[in-house]
Amino acid sequence: MSEAPVCASDQQMEMYNSHIYTCALFFNMFIGFTSIILIVFAIRKLLVESIINVSTRMFLILGLLCCTLHQTAYIVLRVQVIYQIFFKLDQPCKLYYKAYDCKYVTFSLVAGNTGMIFIQSAMTIDRILVTAFTKLWPKLKYWPGVILSGFMVSQEKQQRRQISIFQIGCNYTNVQLIFWNDPLTDYVPTCGQFPPNSVARFQKFLEIALYMSIAHMIINVIILYINVVQNRRQSQTFDVNERYQSRETLKSTQAIFFLSIVPILCLPSLYNFHKTLSPKYQHSLTPLQAGLALALSLCETTPYACVAIPSLILFTLCYIRNQRHRKYKCIEITDRNWRRVYEKNTEDME
Repeated sequence: MSEAPVCASDQQMEMYNSHIYTCALFFNMFIGFTSIILIVFAIRKLLVESIINVSTRMFLILGLLCCTLHQTAYIVLRVQVIYQIFFKLDQPCKLYYKAYDCKYVTFSLVAGNTGMIFIQSAMTIDRILVTAFTKLWPKLKYWPGVILSGFMVSQEKQQRRQISIFQIGCNYTNVQLIFWNDPLTDYVPTCGQFPPNSVARFQKFLEIALYMSIAHMIINVIILYINVVQNRRQSQTFDVNERYQSRETLKSTQAIFFLSIVPILCLPSLYNFHKTLSPKYQHSLTPLQAGLALALSLCETTPYACVAIPSLILFTLCYIRNQRHRKYKCIEITDRNWRRVYEKNTEDME
């Protein structure tokens, strides 16, 4: 917790001069910009498509906005390090950042992760309610999304700084709990590295988020099974509206189920990564190894999830639309055949 600037060691200068490390940083930039482009396409698709219900689309868009928040901070972080490598290597005592100066980047990274987890919770609750109230819930349209999203939004004030922050889809209270009572006076080599006083709480948050994601997936599997049974039952009715709502509910649940897989794949590696790079284990890694882990591991965790989520949304919407077109085509062919049989029977009777 020293107030004096910290100078980079010879080993850390070796890391900054490593071409492998520099290439890894540019690869991170590519991942970040790719995810932003995919997010834009996915949001545009969600705004124009009506394949899944309105409240589910609202949650998906909020989740993508949380991804955007995380990825924006992620790109800024990489730009900072690349700027250091190209323009500040001759000043080893100016390569470290004060944790307080990194607070907005670090807070945004945490808020992005928090928002994605809580929006997933809201989507799961939405699926439970739409399954329980099959006739009422679709009539509410976007209101379930507005109400449930409100529980995932908070507005907090830091007592000493009186800074009011409002972030759609992200629970700011969780960010404050992670950095609770941390003076942010430590120096860190990059803004993506958590201050020693906050690492343990962030690891605990990742552990809780992992358990929540597993619970979401189990619940969504159960809901998916119930929706399949409901759809089979409704397919035998002559009420077209009920058949349509049942089909829409099933497709929405399928979309949420596919998306719930992503955190299950990403959170364990993110948790293990921060466990490995915590101060307790950091002494066993060289600065180059730690730097490469920071540069490469993150592209397999949250940034990877921010690439996978919009990609899955685009794929799922395309898959559902193609399924619907095939269903309509089958109905048209069946209807055409029945017409032909009817016309032929009419001609024979004449």
